[in-house]
Amino acid sequence: MKSQFFSLALASLFGSHAIAQSQLTDIRDLRVVRNGSVLMLDNKPWKAVGANVYWLGLDENVTPPPGSPYYAPLHASYPSPGRITQIMSIINAMGGTMIRSHTLGVSVGNPLSLWPSPNQTNPEAFTPIDWAVYQARVYGLRLMVPLVDNFDYYHGGKYTFLRWAGFNLSRSGDERNPQVQEFYNNPKVVDLFKRYIESLLTHRNPYTNLTYAEDPTIFAIETGNELCGPVWGDMDVPTEWVRDIGRFVKGLAPGKLFVDGTYGVNRTHFGVEEVDIFSNHYYPVSTTKLQRDLEALASVDKPYFAGEYGWLGNAATADASLPAWYREIERNPKVMGDTFWSLFGHNVPDCNTFVEHNDGFTMQYGNPAHAAQIRIIRQHFVKMSQDLSISADAELPQVPCPAPTSLTP
Repeated sequence: MKSQFFSLALASLFGSHAIAQSQLTDIRDLRVVRNGSVLMLDNKPWKAVGANVYWLGLDENVTPPPGSPYYAPLHASYPSPGRITQIMSIINAMGGTMIRSHTLGVSVGNPLSLWPSPNQTNPEAFTPIDWAVYQARVYGLRLMVPLVDNFDYYHGGKYTFLRWAGFNLSRSGDERNPQVQEFYNNPKVVDLFKRYIESLLTHRNPYTNLTYAEDPTIFAIETGNELCGPVWGDMDVPTEWVRDIGRFVKGLAPGKLFVDGTYGVNRTHFGVEEVDIFSNHYYPVSTTKLQRDLEALASVDKPYFAGEYGWLGNAATADASLPAWYREIERNPKVMGDTFWSLFGHNVPDCNTFVEHNDGFTMQYGNPAHAAQIRIIRQHFVKMSQDLSISADAELPQVPCPAPTSLTP
């Protein structure tokens, strides 16, 4: 059952108009598949280019109207349906094909989460996720969904599961504690994590009547975000754990691609058959680091994905560094795509105020201060996707606010 908050928000934003599902085209029912190191859609090569929009399922940046669900200690709230839809319209305007979104999969440990506590599902938390998956489908976009976070943020992560299993750990004080490896090694923790995955993937979306496992809109499932061991960046994610989670995910959702979410390219994972995609993150962008990753993967017939990178580059030289970074990506067919960090729009239904985030990488489409970088990113997306219907050199398209919730073919 839809939450009263979300239902009222939809009614307020879009009136009583029904959302036309008949306008979905056939290609949206097709799966993205892997052919060696190339991704294919409708028997054609397909590139995954877009943005990280981590807040689509659960937000930390907006204080909602009085009476709306809100968990003040962690500043957690559900994003409005208008904010979600506008992001889909923005990605379309930028020539993107997909979104990577943490909180479509990582949502544990606070009262607004999918799992506020072990084995306890919060149906209300599925409401914005259902809407996001549906709106991505309407706009012809695909989604990559991480399952857990290496950190201890408002949306939860591996430390949440560790605490649920009796390990009194937090990233703020225990990051280097060898016990953090119990997330991967402890049977109780692994079983709890698998049950959470199952509750997520078997959920049926009322907008599409598809489970998340069935819906090709979600094209890829990622083990997690920037996973490592007790030492930051050590890539100490056990091979057997990656294999075990991969088999479990593929058993539930055999049509999904499986992404190794280790923070870095771990060569010991090359033999894991279930892994379809390897990835890394870049702060700042570095062609040297990218070349090193691609050299490591040269012996593996699987694609590579630049899952996060700072769109500011080296700040003062952003316009110089981004084109060089993109040229390196565009010239290597093994790179299946990239998603910059991170995208925001207006605080819909307030169409005059941009949402701000505090990490210094807030990209706001429509903000004149970001227009130069957005043009560079858009040109790159169009080159990668080879969408001949888009003129990359044209003026940036206007994105309406509120954005339409259905599209005319």
